[in-house]
Amino acid sequence: MISNVVEADQCVQYLLRRPKTEMVGLGMIYGRPGLGKTTYAQRIAFQRNYIYLRLESMTTPKAFSTMLLTALYRKFDLGNFIPSGSTNNLFKLSMQILDEHPDTVIIIDEIDYAFKLDKILGAIRDIVDETLTIIILVGMQNAKDRLSQISEHYFDRCNAFYQFKPPTKTDLRLIADEILDVKVDAATVERIFEYSKGSLRRAIKMLHGYENGNLDLTHDMITDPDQDVVQ
Repeated sequence: MISNVVEADQCVQYLLRRPKTEMVGLGMIYGRPGLGKTTYAQRIAFQRNYIYLRLESMTTPKAFSTMLLTALYRKFDLGNFIPSGSTNNLFKLSMQILDEHPDTVIIIDEIDYAFKLDKILGAIRDIVDETLTIIILVGMQNAKDRLSQISEHYFDRCNAFYQFKPPTKTDLRLIADEILDVKVDAATVERIFEYSKGSLRRAIKMLHGYENGNLDLTHDMITDPDQDVVQ
């Protein structure tokens, strides 16, 4: 397992093992783009049967309540007919379900979109305050600071943080061994580490390019932080 996965798992496990009557189950994973936060969040949600929600720029409080209730109905097999109604009524129904299922874990990706929406942040706060639900927020590199600026009391509710870091050479070695069918030598890992400039997403693209014979690491390459590798 690469270092970010190990550390993020420890963050989740800390919340799972917390004294539930004394600490709310709110945590945050954050970091700059391209480090694998969303991949990690989606993978553990699938593997561990957690609920995964992804906010978008147009997500409203009503859309959030509908998305949450729909996910709960599907997870707990409550039927194919999802109730409709006001934002408040949908949220109250979700709270009832969460109260009946105290071991629920919810991952909310792209939490940055909610920082200007007090009602969504308030809904998340109410969930962790009034139920035993664990919520893991996933955001960008400044998400922790922004949450602190928005509300010190809200920030204090977060009982676990982990900042995703750029992959190490050891991480790339482990990833290459896991995802590729070809053997990658140490020199190739070194070059990919150099050219990927700390982006896990870019490094994985390069590894697949190497495996498919589309990446020539014997020549100089030009990289742009926001674009693919150009030879």
